[in-house]
Amino acid sequence: MKKKIYKIFLLIERIKISFLYKILGSSYLVRTIFLCKNDNIIKILNKHGAKIQNKTTIKSMLNIDNYGCKGLEFSNIFIGKNCYIGKNVFLDLANKIIIEDDVVISAGVSIITHGDVGDRKMKKYVRRISKPVKIGMASWIGANSTILPGVTIGKFCIVAAGSVVIDDVPDYTLVAGIPAKVKKVIK
Repeated sequence: MKKKIYKIFLLIERIKISFLYKILGSSYLVRTIFLCKNDNIIKILNKHGAKIQNKTTIKSMLNIDNYGCKGLEFSNIFIGKNCYIGKNVFLDLANKIIIEDDVVISAGVSIITHGDVGDRKMKKYVRRISKPVKIGMASWIGANSTILPGVTIGKFCIVAAGSVVIDDVPDYTLVAGIPAKVKKVIK
């Protein structure tokens, strides 16, 4: 009985979110996802353009920015099967984020796909970059790490907690530090 009541509650919450999204727009949807219960996050993201596969868990406080590609707010997100996305993860959707099967992204991780100073004086010295980020199968991204634009992390990699990844990471590699450097081949 409790399970049925909970499912009804989640359905009502999704209907309310869809209704308010139509009235208040995309920024309401992003704020809602940040505060949403874990069970609804994937359903809402998939409904609005993301492609998230089965058996994936996304914890609350998912922080999303730079959404709104061609009316499908979250079309730059692809997350494979059996992944885990921890609390307070930041996704910059200015470009694609591809997370393959069995990846673990720990709490506080930031995945950045672009850099831009906007319309400011510094613009003549710093050009805008926008590149996709890819995380390979069965990799583990440690807590509070940052992955910068254009980085591809290979399969079966470990990014140590607090690392800043600025370069591609080969398969079966452990990286750590600021900037992240290869510490060990784990194959």
